Amino acid sequence: MSIVEYHQGCNVDPLGCMGPWDNFYTIFGTELQFLTPHIIFAVIIGIILFGILFFSEKKGKIKLSLVLIGVISIITMILLFLLFAYLAPVQVIY
Repeated sequence: MSIVEYHQGCNVDPLGCMGPWDNFYTIFGTELQFLTPHIIFAVIIGIILFGILFFSEKKGKIKLSLVLIGVISIITMILLFLLFAYLAPVQVIY
């Protein structure tokens, strides 16, 4: 199992196929459409982290540029999304 995989849907060989009709991608074996709660939770945590870093910088507790604060938040969101997708996979039975 790799991180991102491409799968052909049932449109290639529809006889006896039980699954998505169109081609699709999976992350750690879970289709992207079922990972919506994972991405929402990761974005919420990233926004909270951005707010904490931004207000800490405004109060003078840390010295970071706004760009670096944004990059740290975005990298955190991506890593958390991948971690959530790996630790809490969604299995669908067609």
